[in-house]
Amino acid sequence: MGLAKAPAQIGGIAIFEFMKRSDRALNITSDNCKPRDRAYLLQYEEALKGEALRDPILVHIKSRDGLVLKGRLYKKQKNKPRAVVIAVHGFHSGGLRDMGRFADMYARNGFDYLIISQRSHFDSEGEYLTFGAKESFDILDWADITRKIYAPDIPIILHGVSMGAATVLIAAGIYGNLVDNSKPNIICCIADSPYDDIIDQIEYLLGERSNITKKIAIGLFKANMRLRAKSNASDASPITSMSHIKLPVMFVHGKDDRYVLPNNSLRLYEACKSEIKELHIVEEAGHVCSYVVQPDEYEKTFSSFVDSIIE
Repeated sequence: MGLAKAPAQIGGIAIFEFMKRSDRALNITSDNCKPRDRAYLLQYEEALKGEALRDPILVHIKSRDGLVLKGRLYKKQKNKPRAVVIAVHGFHSGGLRDMGRFADMYARNGFDYLIISQRSHFDSEGEYLTFGAKESFDILDWADITRKIYAPDIPIILHGVSMGAATVLIAAGIYGNLVDNSKPNIICCIADSPYDDIIDQIEYLLGERSNITKKIAIGLFKANMRLRAKSNASDASPITSMSHIKLPVMFVHGKDDRYVLPNNSLRLYEACKSEIKELHIVEEAGHVCSYVVQPDEYEKTFSSFVDSIIE
């Protein structure tokens, strides 16, 4: 569930482990989870039983740095879909776990959907996460393969949660700077529970530790990003992408989110330069749990936003 499983002690080895592949969270079920996560996991487990997640088409791409990335495409519309959703999961989680919950919603609204495994997660290759820095380019490459599977003009929706939400926002900023003839037809972006900057998020997770401890931990994180993940921590900053975004953006955040505070979405919303943007703060919802707490209202809001964009 996004950044919910961040290490209690971030520093030294822990800051290194924080950015490494880990599938431990995927072994947690509604039977062995903490009480706060049970409703979320029950929703995921129920979704796995439904028609909307049956018979996926396995697809893959090669990232710009040579990793094989996997995804599952669900063609659920009898005719051409209104759009294809690229669904992007969060930190140390998985595509089905985070995004399979939305499959019925996508199908009911006339969409096919591509649920991806981000680099260094589940069945995609990679050892190190980059918190959106490289993953954002992966998203644009997923959009390109979607055009090849369907048609060059197929409308594409980006929908991500937590780190996935940060990733699609960074991708939307990059997309805004592309020349028109190189752009896949991405029409909007749904960002559910994003952080506005990975460094600020880590500082928040460090809590009440001393300034010197935080400074050391952040320094180690930046060094690991540069030396091990071959990326820059400064590129994992959705807030810096907001001035480049021209796509319509809908921000969603749980008011009771204690892992990625809702003020992150507020700051992103205020900084976003898109002419079409919405912010929805969901009462009594924790991290990436707005769809758990208010599934009908979430779908209504999602549908209304997308319907206003699709011709």
